[in-house]
Amino acid sequence: MKRWIVLFDIDGTLIDCGGAGRRAINRAFDRAYGRADACDNIRFGGMTDHAIVREAFSYIGVEYNSKSAAELLALYLEELQQDLAQSESFRVLPGAPEAVHKARAAGHAVGLGTGNVRAGAEAKLARGALWPLFDFGGFGCDAEERPALLAKGRERGLAKLPAGTLERTLVIGDTPKDVRAAKAIGAATLAVASGSFSREQLAAEEPEWLVDSLLDRQVSELFEG
Repeated sequence: MKRWIVLFDIDGTLIDCGGAGRRAINRAFDRAYGRADACDNIRFGGMTDHAIVREAFSYIGVEYNSKSAAELLALYLEELQQDLAQSESFRVLPGAPEAVHKARAAGHAVGLGTGNVRAGAEAKLARGALWPLFDFGGFGCDAEERPALLAKGRERGLAKLPAGTLERTLVIGDTPKDVRAAKAIGAATLAVASGSFSREQLAAEEPEWLVDSLLDRQVSELFEG
């Protein structure tokens, strides 16, 4: 029986952190450089954590290198854990757990394709009790560019399937960058208008499927064959 590798984005697709990530990285930049405004002009949707840090460094005039990025992200993860623990606006998005469970029940290899570094992804999903549903993925610490991290997620997913059973890779996300990155690696895309981009903006990228939320019946039908 043919199987898929299904890679879920996190922010805006599975969960809404209520701004926890932005607040955390702003505080990290404030602690490290006294610049709480470093990310003010950056639209995070679809970006990897390292790409955000690189752009913020450029804005405040700090040279980007692996050491400075790692130090900043370590501060960010500290702040993120604290913010998530206190957040009252965090929520799991409608239909998210059900969609993951249906994909798993259908026998697909279900993982993550996210710009979050792995520790950040774990912190966010653990807050919504979703982390145990995923045992592989492509993360922002695997690559700064989204197509490369999706390719890494696909590679790890392939190892979860019996030889010769892979039919396709499906990327599920809420931003135009998710769709473009999926196409760059030859994957199909289910775009979900549950984040900060409109249905019209997502439709312009011509995903294979487009829904308003993971509650849409098309999602169930897709996984059920």
